[in-house]
Amino acid sequence: MALLWLAVLVTSVCLLRAEQDPDSPVKSLRMEPGSRRLTWDFSGNVSEIKCFINSKFISKAIDSRYCQFYVLPLCEVKNFSISVKQDPPFSTGIQYVPRGAEGNPAAAARGLDCWVHDVDFLTCSWEVGRAAPGDVQYRLYWRELKAYREQECPRYEADDRGVHVRCRFDDVSRLQRHIQFWVNGTSRRSGIPCSELCVELPEIERLSPPHITATCNKSYSMMEWKVLSHFNHRFLYELQIQKGTDPASTEKLQENHFVIYNPGNYVAKLKVQGFFRKDWSEWSAPQLFVCDPKDEQRRDWLVSVLVLLGTLLVLGLVALLCRSFAETLPSHPSHEGPHHGQPPEPQAGALGHQQSQPGGLSSGRGAHFGGNMKRNLRCPCPIGPEPGQPGCGGTHRGA
Repeated sequence: MALLWLAVLVTSVCLLRAEQDPDSPVKSLRMEPGSRRLTWDFSGNVSEIKCFINSKFISKAIDSRYCQFYVLPLCEVKNFSISVKQDPPFSTGIQYVPRGAEGNPAAAARGLDCWVHDVDFLTCSWEVGRAAPGDVQYRLYWRELKAYREQECPRYEADDRGVHVRCRFDDVSRLQRHIQFWVNGTSRRSGIPCSELCVELPEIERLSPPHITATCNKSYSMMEWKVLSHFNHRFLYELQIQKGTDPASTEKLQENHFVIYNPGNYVAKLKVQGFFRKDWSEWSAPQLFVCDPKDEQRRDWLVSVLVLLGTLLVLGLVALLCRSFAETLPSHPSHEGPHHGQPPEPQAGALGHQQSQPGGLSSGRGAHFGGNMKRNLRCPCPIGPEPGQPGCGGTHRGA
């Protein structure tokens, strides 16, 4: 409120000084918000009057009587002034204080930004003010400068606290080129100034890179593309082409087509910029164009040969590693003779010459073993039989 009274005081002082000067060509400088005109009372002969906002030239006066503005500030205090071309030069001004400037500026939405993207969409985003109270809520409004009708954001996005920080429009084709956006803040604790942004939609559009189509053969390749936009209709292009392992070449174009002679097979990508705009789009995805199928077949054959050679090389390395590993294993010692305390194994030849005995027992050592078996069978005596018992290793009495 104090700021508002200060503005009124400054305005009154300016008008008073102008009216007190009888030689002043301009008197009663004032703003008419309804018609968005800065007007004054004029007397005398002058060749030219210019209007300024914060010392920035805006336009020349119409009939030396007023300056017409398409938009007035909603959230910021600004200085409006005029300069009269005469000898000596004359200038005067007023301070315009809109209602949206009341409150703590640190609680207002920060970093308001809007951009058109993906042909049909418009997004605006902002951040919560550093000194915003805990119950703050923001709402975005917009109006076209010709119709001057206010409309609220159709779809909000909120942060973790539920505070609106983003707005999205789904159809920009129905919007005019010049739009004024502003974000109002509300709170039960304190007043919050608004934040505003005036834009031209062609200037804030982020173009999408186009898709390239081509008709080609061995002799030439004709590439074409089309950029979609509701606001920009003239474009600059950068086309990058790479053939095989050759370094990529870049062409700067104003046409939406390009011809390559003897193209072979190549990769191309493209980016676009609106005419008289400063920002380029992203590069499009690289696209491969096969204009010489034989060259492609030769390349496929070469790839197959390289894959086969690589496979054989891997198999050879595996075999070499297996052989090296086998050679590093320890060898087992051979058994040169019988273990101590055990009789030597009979030779195969000796076993072959042994004669079979009745009962399936062979002669020699086996026969001796068989005889012992017979004696043991005839001697079912306990260990250590008494001498003289028949069949127990002793002699019969009377024998």
